[in-house]
Amino acid sequence: MGKLAKGEAPPTDWSVYDFIDLGCSNGGSIQHCLNRFTVTRGIGVDIDPRKVETTRAAGFDAIVADARAIDAERGVSFVTMLDFFEHLPDLGMVEEILAAAARSARDFIYIKHPSFEGQERVEADGLRQYWWNWHGHTAHVRVADYCAMFDRLGLSTYMIRYIERVSDSAHPSIVPASAPQDLSSATAAEITDVKFVEFSPALWRRQDIFIALRAFAPDEWADITRPTGQDHKVMVASGQIPAPGDGTYKHLRPVRRKKVSPVS
Repeated sequence: MGKLAKGEAPPTDWSVYDFIDLGCSNGGSIQHCLNRFTVTRGIGVDIDPRKVETTRAAGFDAIVADARAIDAERGVSFVTMLDFFEHLPDLGMVEEILAAAARSARDFIYIKHPSFEGQERVEADGLRQYWWNWHGHTAHVRVADYCAMFDRLGLSTYMIRYIERVSDSAHPSIVPASAPQDLSSATAAEITDVKFVEFSPALWRRQDIFIALRAFAPDEWADITRPTGQDHKVMVASGQIPAPGDGTYKHLRPVRRKKVSPVS
């Protein structure tokens, strides 16, 4: 076998995996997806060899490759990208990787993404959400950007769920625009000198995006897109949905899932 070009994926038998996790970092996102979707085997992809070694040390399979070079030819059920796109240099690369994911999966794509909605409006009030100016967050992808990309790529069936309503500046994710860069969530929550502003429309903590690559029965799609137990709790706590017991939003109620150990 000849030497691989820079970023090229090594020969991989994708058929033995349920999913590919792009931007796997330390492997935590692979474990999250094993549990969330009740599957048994995933493989991570990251362009950073050190992160791939960390993922492997955690017990997961992973390869060094540029996510744009991945083409599993629909060899896996789904492709995931968790807290990944915001670290890319521009929206053009985001779209290229979305196209690679659509070539590789036969069932669906799952994206978990921190929210950048309302950024200009809130910054004009001298406020921001603490992750908006992280040095590593170079692609502030908005929902409108995603929708335009999906249209260009022919991805016509998708669901976007907003997670954790942020109604005003009392929310712990809101800090003064003058606050230091790269704040952690804990440090941001300790900042109390924040002027009070009500947000209309509301801000959000993040978006979960599911793109269907084939037809699904309604119950099957509802099971795939169902929020986790923790997400359901924060959706209720933030006033986004009513508390359980009033008979509404039954499709969002979490189900108990068995924790899955990685299979190598």
